[in-house]
Amino acid sequence: MRKIAFLMIMVLAVTLVSCGSDDPKSESELKTNELRGKYNDKVVGSWFQERQTDDNQVFEQLHFTADGKVTGYAKWLRRTKVTVGGEEVWTDWETEEDGELNGTWYLLWEKGLTWINIYATISGSDFVWYGNSYPFHEATDEYLDFESPFWRISDKYYTIYDKGVSSPSF
Repeated sequence: MRKIAFLMIMVLAVTLVSCGSDDPKSESELKTNELRGKYNDKVVGSWFQERQTDDNQVFEQLHFTADGKVTGYAKWLRRTKVTVGGEEVWTDWETEEDGELNGTWYLLWEKGLTWINIYATISGSDFVWYGNSYPFHEATDEYLDFESPFWRISDKYYTIYDKGVSSPSF
């Protein structure tokens, strides 16, 4: 009888120990894992975008790796209008940024929103212009859709990055 009681206690102890280690995950952790499972492999790769307006020209090339690293290149030119002899004319283009970047990235779900977090610095710059959470929409085999960390010269909106490697046209 002592052997049966001992075996019952051991079975109960093993059952309690194995069940006790499974802490329930928060909704945020579950959603983040789901987001990463669905999109991480699609985000990994090389992406580029180029935008031009009358007063700005922006080019970005981003390379996301599976181990959470991001490298790339960014170029931003800006010009303004000035009045010369009573007439408005554009100034010459001035370089705001032009350099290589490197850092880290990851996807995160937070309170019903999805983010692509990029923490990177651009060489030769006096500040970290990446380094925040940027709203993420989608990634497919052809495009990456999230709010550009660099296209800060316009209202916030998503930017479509094309798959591949390119160079600025300006």
